[in-house]
Amino acid sequence: MRLTVRGVAAFGLAAALAGCVAPPGGPAPAVSLARVDPEDAAERMLVGSAAGAAVGSGLGAIFSINAGIGSIVGAEAGATIGAAIGAATAHPIPAYKAIPVPVAAVVPEFYDTWPPGYAGGPAATAQVPPPPNR
Repeated sequence: MRLTVRGVAAFGLAAALAGCVAPPGGPAPAVSLARVDPEDAAERMLVGSAAGAAVGSGLGAIFSINAGIGSIVGAEAGATIGAAIGAATAHPIPAYKAIPVPVAAVVPEFYDTWPPGYAGGPAATAQVPPPPNR
């Protein structure tokens, strides 16, 4: 059983990796790896391996002839698969582009409609009136 599962997993991995290789002189591969936060990936791997071990142990105990051995094998396989899925589902680090600062005013001629001599804000000597005496 283990040999069959390993063979199927190896075949699936080989088939998945075959799509990532570009032919010589051909276009670049369509798959690109995204940068992820290592702490987020580690947390997701931990949760995925715990959940995978629980599900794999249950499924291994249900579908095997010997429930004890099936739960151990299922826990091992489930933890591995769950950790891989947890790492694969980590959120990528956002990539922000630099915003160029405009040289001219963003809203052209906005200040041209104000009356002459208006400073655009309160005067430098302006104060809040004192509170009334009670």
